[in-house]
Amino acid sequence: VLSDANAVFKLNPDPGRQRVLWVGDLDEKQANAFLDKCVVLQRCDPDLARLRDRLLDEVGANPQALFDTATDAKTAAAKAVAAFSPLSDPTGAERIKAAKAAERAVYERFIEKKQADASDEVDNLLTQAESKGDFRRLLLALLKTPAGVTQREVHFSAARASEEFKPKFFRAVTYNSETDVFQFDSKAHEHAARRWFENEAKASAKGAAGAAASD
Repeated sequence: VLSDANAVFKLNPDPGRQRVLWVGDLDEKQANAFLDKCVVLQRCDPDLARLRDRLLDEVGANPQALFDTATDAKTAAAKAVAAFSPLSDPTGAERIKAAKAAERAVYERFIEKKQADASDEVDNLLTQAESKGDFRRLLLALLKTPAGVTQREVHFSAARASEEFKPKFFRAVTYNSETDVFQFDSKAHEHAARRWFENEAKASAKGAAGAAASD
């Protein structure tokens, strides 16, 4: 059993005994069901419901990340509630308010960190990787086809690419060996890649405008 998608490249091919089973992000229905089961970001609260939508749209639904963050949120909410005494909050209204605020803070920090990490990883891949030209072509192709692109479509070997996107701060993409496609590592990375190229285009246009003005 391999917990790292890139570890598959270390195995000798043995199709008779090996079976590739890719465990990716949950789909929207599964993710909502999971969050409902965890009793976090409950949809009966408009603010928390919006935050749930933001989480799934901007970061994605990695099962382990959802579980860990739900655990952190529930722990934070419990601590917030424990700070009140029944006498100071006889109706429980303040405890509910504090629990929701603590839960919201955990998820907001999680989203912000994931976005920051994704931005760093995309930037590292496009500016520091040895094969940055290949990764540029790959990310542009993935922005057109987020579901995934094959090695043949981008003329980029997955075995070679994996050695470069395996380090911690280069994991903007991954390779799904079950379906034989490159994919963004998360929705946060997809959004980060789109922002990176948009900012590059703006900077290029600004530079061109400045050059024209100086002429």
